[in-house]
This record gives sequence, C-alpha cells and structure tokens, in this order.
Amino acid sequence: MENRTQDGDDILIKSISTAIMKAVLYICITIVAGMLFSTCKIDANTISECESACEKTGIQEVTSTSCECFPIDNEIGSPFVL
Repeated sequence: MENRTQDGDDILIKSISTAIMKAVLYICITIVAGMLFSTCKIDANTISECESACEKTGIQEVTSTSCECFPIDNEIGSPFVL
C-alpha cells in the first residue's frame, strides 16, 4: 500500500514540476518576444536630430531614448602620454 502512495506522489511531483517549467518557459518566451518587438522604434526624425547634434564629431550610437556622439578629441592630449 505504501508503494502505491509513493508512486502517486512521484507522479504528482512530476506533473507539478512539468507545469511550473512550462509556465517559466512561456513567460521567458513572452519577455524575449516583447523585447524584440519594442526596441525597433527609431524614426527618421530621431536620426536626423542626432545627426545635426553630432555633426562635428559624428554619431556613436542612436537608440529610441538617447543619442551619443563620439567624444571631441583634444588637440593638447594627455600630459601623461609620451
């Protein structure tokens, strides 16, 4: 009788763990899909504004939330470089 209970418990544990793993997998897939579809929202206006702001040094990176220009090179340079 105890062996039957143990078999039933094993099946219950396997069923619950399978359900949890599937839920975690579906949540991860949903998060990754959402990230892929939401990061491609850079319009031409954003790029043109970034080009005009970085016309002297050039654009390093443009995202939907930021614009980074290349740093301005100092003609003096670092005093510690030979």
